[in-house]
Amino acid sequence: NAFTEMDVARVPRRNSVSRYTYAVAVACAVAAVCLLAGSVMETGNDMSLGMVNAKQSFAPISAASMDRSVQCHGVRFGKGINDRISPHERRQRRKLTIRKKVSGDSDRPRLTVFRSNNHIYGQIIDDVIGHTLAAAGTVEKVVKEQIAEKTPKEQAEIVGKLLAERAKEKGIEKVVFDRNGYKYHGRVAAVADGAREAGLQF
Repeated sequence: NAFTEMDVARVPRRNSVSRYTYAVAVACAVAAVCLLAGSVMETGNDMSLGMVNAKQSFAPISAASMDRSVQCHGVRFGKGINDRISPHERRQRRKLTIRKKVSGDSDRPRLTVFRSNNHIYGQIIDDVIGHTLAAAGTVEKVVKEQIAEKTPKEQAEIVGKLLAERAKEKGIEKVVFDRNGYKYHGRVAAVADGAREAGLQF
């Protein structure tokens, strides 16, 4: 052979990893995996608790769960409650909805009602010219003499009759009734009944 044994380059042998080093690396990897799994589980528990708390906080309010002293002015939409709308704002919304459909003119003016805690009023209005043609209320001296020792519904009925009499004096026979955002119930309905009994048609 042209090459002798001394001419061949020798490749150094790599030092093999000891079994002890390999065992330490495996143990570290297992510990890291365990720590990561524990943190993920704690995060999942926190998220689940947060979701439960959120569900409890947004749970619908039932009338039985509320104390009588709690002032809850909410509007129920489905299962939730909207406490941002006050009773006055709700009545104003209903009032505007009614006024889009009910309007008075010279032929049939609008009979509208307003009630407070202690008094009730009625007006007959021509919306075309914006004039009040007739009005009556429990604050008038003449009415106060008639409604002494009467119930609120009887007082409202007297106001309705007086309003109809004043309207007929001005030649008004037909009107359209505007409940002004209130329920057609109690004193509001009593005003309408009194006006009908006195001869107004609506």
